[in-house]
Amino acid sequence: MGKILRMSPELANKIAAGEVVERPSSVVKELVENSIDANSKSIKIQLKNGGLEFIRITDDGDGMDKDDVEMAFIPHATSKIKTEYDLFRIMTLGFRGEAIASIAAVSEMEIISSEDGIEGYRCLYKGGIRKEASITPSNKGTQIIVKNLFINTPARLKYMKSEKSELSSILFFVERIAMAHPDIRFTVFNDDKLQFQTSGSNKIVNLIGEVYGLEAAKGVIETSYVSDGYKAHLVLLKPQFYRSNKLEITLVINGRFVKNYAITNTTVDAYDTFLPIGKNPITILYFDIDPLLVDCNCHPNKLEIKLANEAEICSLLKKKIQESLKEETLIPTREIKKQKGYEKTNIFDSLANENKNDNYILKEDIRYNQEIKNDYDNNKSIFNLDIKKDEYEYIEEKKEANNPSNIKIEERIEPIIKKEEKKEERKKLPYMEYVGQAFGTYLIFQNSDGLYLMDQHAAAERINFEYYYDLLGNDNQPTTDLLIPITLSLSKKESLYVEEHLDQFLEIGFNLEQIGDTDFAIRGVPLWAKFDNFDSIAYDVIAKMIENNKVNVAYFRESISKMVACKASIKANHALSRVEIDSLIERLNKCRNPFTCPHGRPTIINLSCEELERMFERIQSK
Repeated sequence: MGKILRMSPELANKIAAGEVVERPSSVVKELVENSIDANSKSIKIQLKNGGLEFIRITDDGDGMDKDDVEMAFIPHATSKIKTEYDLFRIMTLGFRGEAIASIAAVSEMEIISSEDGIEGYRCLYKGGIRKEASITPSNKGTQIIVKNLFINTPARLKYMKSEKSELSSILFFVERIAMAHPDIRFTVFNDDKLQFQTSGSNKIVNLIGEVYGLEAAKGVIETSYVSDGYKAHLVLLKPQFYRSNKLEITLVINGRFVKNYAITNTTVDAYDTFLPIGKNPITILYFDIDPLLVDCNCHPNKLEIKLANEAEICSLLKKKIQESLKEETLIPTREIKKQKGYEKTNIFDSLANENKNDNYILKEDIRYNQEIKNDYDNNKSIFNLDIKKDEYEYIEEKKEANNPSNIKIEERIEPIIKKEEKKEERKKLPYMEYVGQAFGTYLIFQNSDGLYLMDQHAAAERINFEYYYDLLGNDNQPTTDLLIPITLSLSKKESLYVEEHLDQFLEIGFNLEQIGDTDFAIRGVPLWAKFDNFDSIAYDVIAKMIENNKVNVAYFRESISKMVACKASIKANHALSRVEIDSLIERLNKCRNPFTCPHGRPTIINLSCEELERMFERIQSK
């Protein structure tokens, strides 16, 4: 007799349950998805002890007749797919036919369902074995009760977390599925206490308010677009609202809440320089994609998917998010008093009325007259934005005559700057009257909306970042020789790499000469790296290229621009003249994103008149 025997159905179901049913939230997920597939418009979830003791899902969907209720407990029985053709065109949330059989195998599970709202059918299973079945009165729709989860697999109970942790996991899922289906009303109770509720109004702003709070709803940015094989609708929250993790980047594809690391990371990258370092945005990304291009059959829990056109989707997604953010006024309002609540940020949108954009157009009466401009241009810029003729004195005449890369930097960058100015004709900062400077670091302004505080270093850093970013997008960079070469001391591995790529370093403007076994002299640098502390810039840039095994300025364009901008900008505790302040405001207002520095810190914040009056008790706090 052979050694290989066929498993009993009960044992096979328990094994399958280990993949599908990991914790109470897995049960809620599978049953709620079935309710949505049944065209429900209201889904009620009742829990005891965070779902560890009791779960009831009640919906008003299509319901099932006697035969369907009986078949629902059979493994791989489903109404969603019938042929292999259907498997590659899945538009429902469930399709594997495993969920109910797997849950019933490790719990006490009862289904009551009715198609007409008069007579229903009830079936009870315990540990995968049928115990009772009968006809019973029932409302239209389906009610499923799950008790004593993992009753016959006690080892699984050891891995369950606390009641609050399990409840938190369930609420997280319900929030995601509610965002995927804003037209459905969701209600969650735990121990007879309401935990979460949505209206099912199918209005995104209402949904954001229900999930993230009323203030977050004021910061919604929406945009839609269509591309080959799919269409997208993006719901973005302004950068004032952020989280320390990536969990609030919600991806919905064909009505299914899913995870895709490439799209998640692309979204984070798109918010780069708009958010502080280590913070992540809050977004809901809706995609309707041809089901032939989506594989959601990667894992029994159906959370992770694969996309055939992933690279194209990510590329266009990043572009659309950045375009949407750049069109918005993003000056945050700070409240002095401490707010309490579930991870709510204290940064609120400063626009009292989103339709009154005229208040945020820079007025003609503050344009800078030519006399002040000339006075400023005749002095060395503290922002290092103007490269003067004396910075070319180290360039030999023969290089100027023969090398087109030595065209003056003003001539090379001027078309780029003019092009960007043409795109950004609308001034983004509000009209502000200068009041003074605090601690040699913060500039104080005022207008009818309240006080504005500007971080002069962050503002100058943003100006410099965009300047160098545009400059580094140019293929031919002007270079300059150094009177006193800089010595680079490298490791053996680094020196071998540099020695092998000397010609490539020369092409990007770094003239390196080996002067020892592991030492190199920098005899020339690109003009953009030539300022007071350019030696550290040159060293850092070359080290970055060695580390990443790529000698390419364009590849490191953003990181180099951040690095140079930080070193080239005004420092804190540095008093500015009025001419310098006026120039700072003018240049910042021309930036594509004047609201944050390259590292995501705000350049300017607002203290509203209402908040100031509340601080002085002119009005009572709510």
